[in-house]
Amino acid sequence: MLQIAICDDETLLLNEIKNTTENCLSKQQVFSILSTYTDGETLLYDIQDGRYFDLLLLDIEMPDISGMELARRIYALLPDALIIFVTAHYKYAVDAYELQIFRYIPKNQLKERLPHALKDAVLLLEIQNMDSYIIDSQNRLERIPLKEILYIEKDGKNAIFHITSGTKRSVEENAPTQKTRRIRKSLTEVFGELHSEEFYFIERGYIVNLRHVSGISRTDCILTDATQLPISQSRLAEFKKKLNRYWKDKV
Repeated sequence: MLQIAICDDETLLLNEIKNTTENCLSKQQVFSILSTYTDGETLLYDIQDGRYFDLLLLDIEMPDISGMELARRIYALLPDALIIFVTAHYKYAVDAYELQIFRYIPKNQLKERLPHALKDAVLLLEIQNMDSYIIDSQNRLERIPLKEILYIEKDGKNAIFHITSGTKRSVEENAPTQKTRRIRKSLTEVFGELHSEEFYFIERGYIVNLRHVSGISRTDCILTDATQLPISQSRLAEFKKKLNRYWKDKV
């Protein structure tokens, strides 16, 4: 299920983009939830409040906040989201390229170019979703790429995900380097849902991502961000072997 946001201050165009998107996704048999916004501030507020979007279609010239600034602030919160600019102005094309915008579509070519852009976006998102952990709770729906998970720790009846800030972009130099997500599940449940050999139970309270392990010091696992986590003595020898194999095969 893809979460898609469309933002344009012109209601007629907003509806046209929405209808075109719905028709394209229906033909591709893609299930999605479309949320529409007539101003960027409301969209940004929803994201700050926990809303997650896989794909966003944004106008550039809007009265409250420009699409460029909106994209910068969205990337700081959702670094792996795909953004498509739909605009009547070509002058922003270079800036859009520097922001690593997925597509740039002139409004007068909407019907011709949007279907192709959506098809490519869906293919890319399907690949990303296959290598992700989905947090699906009453108040949150979010996709966390497995590569961004540093480690997961037990906190009572909760599991806390410690994740990196995602893909580094020039616009997010000041973004925090680590974030956390808390879910009401045991580590055993989470481990069974990861479906990846890159994760290992080093101790009953910690699961680490091997791609973020930089070494072992006595009985501590050292991560690439300098975090040190205890390794169970009974699992130390097996962990060393698994980490050694991973480094030889992957690194």
